[in-house]
Amino acid sequence: MLLRIISDVHGNVPALDEVMADSYGRQADQTLCLGDVVGYGADPEYCIDSVSRDCEIVVKGNHDAGVADQLGLEYFNDPGARAADWSRNLLDGRRIKWLAELPMLREHEDGLVLCHSYPPKPESWSYVLHSHLAKSSCQSFPGKVCLVGHTHVAIAWNESGTPVRLDSGGLDDVCLINVGSVGQPRDGDPRAAYLTIDTDRRTWAHHRVEYDIDAAAERIREEGLPEVLWKRLYVGR
Repeated sequence: MLLRIISDVHGNVPALDEVMADSYGRQADQTLCLGDVVGYGADPEYCIDSVSRDCEIVVKGNHDAGVADQLGLEYFNDPGARAADWSRNLLDGRRIKWLAELPMLREHEDGLVLCHSYPPKPESWSYVLHSHLAKSSCQSFPGKVCLVGHTHVAIAWNESGTPVRLDSGGLDDVCLINVGSVGQPRDGDPRAAYLTIDTDRRTWAHHRVEYDIDAAAERIREEGLPEVLWKRLYVGR
């Protein structure tokens, strides 16, 4: 089975559409989403509708929780809080309910753990950026591979908490993979990111996709959202 895994769409329609249209990912048998469908970007309605239609599993991100009024806006920095508040006022009750009902963690039949942030304690919204958090995630789910987002940085870790090659590898050599961000990359590469996993071959690969950043930036400007939210798209930070 070929899985396509996306995360951190953040209301960015041009990035989401290009990722979903990318030739390799289109061969996937299932698409999974690791949360933060909304926040920052200017098109939360479209992104909720697209992800809810096309993804077999979706877990909740902190921005999803914030927009659904399950996480206080004081948790976010000022631009993030303003975008979450704007999204909350825009969305109808059906879409808010969909965000609110997303699970915090799911396990996939192929030995995968799906979580937006820190698998041992998803509600902490901790960023897995350091060795000890990667290692404790692996220890909490022995024999499985944890798939996370949240940091917007594509990376993989082995069971000793050591980062391994970013681009591709074997599932048996890693225990945690951050899939990167579709709509707001922060690893210095502004292209949209996603992950594929071939469960039969036991392999994984990161992918990067060009998209129309100007169009995404213009939508943020049109809605009067903080300018940092469109400027960072161009630099991937």
